[in-house]
Amino acid sequence: MSDLATLVVRFESPAHDALRRPESLHAFIGALRARPGEWALLGQYGTAGTMRQAAYEVRQGLNLAFAGGGFEAQSRTMFGEHRVYVRFVGGGAS
Repeated sequence: MSDLATLVVRFESPAHDALRRPESLHAFIGALRARPGEWALLGQYGTAGTMRQAAYEVRQGLNLAFAGGGFEAQSRTMFGEHRVYVRFVGGGAS
């Protein structure tokens, strides 16, 4: 039996560029708060370094849109795409 038999494949469209406009980020945060605990794609970054920095800024609340706290962020590179995923875990300012 091949190892591919246990591989989970999820088909999806290419990731969008990272959200950067304040109004887009606020809408994104609203969607996260409406579905706490679920991971959502913040976006795709040009380099691994900018991806890691963006995730760090979300976790630390350095990105002002996430300054209220209560968010977790993970960075992942998959097939050359540098992505950041975020979820609302509660707490922080409402």
